[in-house]
Amino acid sequence: MIVLGAGVVGVSTAYYLAKAGHKVTVVDRQPSAGLETSFANGGQISAEHVEPWADPAALKTILTSIGRADAPLAFRIRADLDQWRWGLQFFRNCTTARARRNTERNIKLALYSRRLLQELRTVIDIDYDLGTGGILEIFDDPKEFEHARR
Repeated sequence: MIVLGAGVVGVSTAYYLAKAGHKVTVVDRQPSAGLETSFANGGQISAEHVEPWADPAALKTILTSIGRADAPLAFRIRADLDQWRWGLQFFRNCTTARARRNTERNIKLALYSRRLLQELRTVIDIDYDLGTGGILEIFDDPKEFEHARR
């Protein structure tokens, strides 16, 4: 099996595949592991941030983001049938009931993944800048704060 990327996810994936008996090769464009990781997420592993993008507010977010370079949810309209098919499935999941169900599924997966990462850290010595002090979130909209609090 080949794993692309030697960041924490790629190395962890390779570890568990090898542990399960597979022959694994990790491929990365850098000469060693972890040299080009966490660019877009700032190195943050946040199991508690599980709210799906597909929620009742998504349509407004997408409509107000079209054309913005700093859009939180970039959607570039193209004449691509697969993109439109995906978009329709995405919007089908934007109901309150489906967003709640998907949030519950995401939290189960995230907590499981976090537990495996914690176990992995105790079994092998992964050298990375682990911080467990939490994160600071700043809200300038009381409605968004209340939504996040719930």
